[in-house]
Amino acid sequence: MITAHAQDPDRGISVEVGPGGGLRDLVLDARSLRLGPSGLANAILGLVDTATARANARARYAVGDDVAALGLDVEAKLVESVEETTPETWRV
Repeated sequence: MITAHAQDPDRGISVEVGPGGGLRDLVLDARSLRLGPSGLANAILGLVDTATARANARARYAVGDDVAALGLDVEAKLVESVEETTPETWRV
C-alpha cells in the first residue's frame, strides 16, 4: 500500500495519507491543541496537502504517468519538495 507521512514536530501534529489524500492516521499532542480550532485545522490541512503530494508522487513512480487520469496529479508548488524526499529506489 502506498502511503506518505508529513509532520510538524514543533506543533505536535503528524498525518498519514494514501494517494488522493485519504487520511489514514492523525496524531495530535497537547501542543497542537494550543493552536485553537482554526489554527489546528489549517495546520492539519497543510500537512495533508504535503503528504498527499508525496503519496501521489509515489503512486506516479509506481504506475507511471497514467495516475493523472485518476486525479492524482501533484500540485506544481509541491513537486520540488516531493522530488527532494523521494528515494532513488522509487524512481523509474
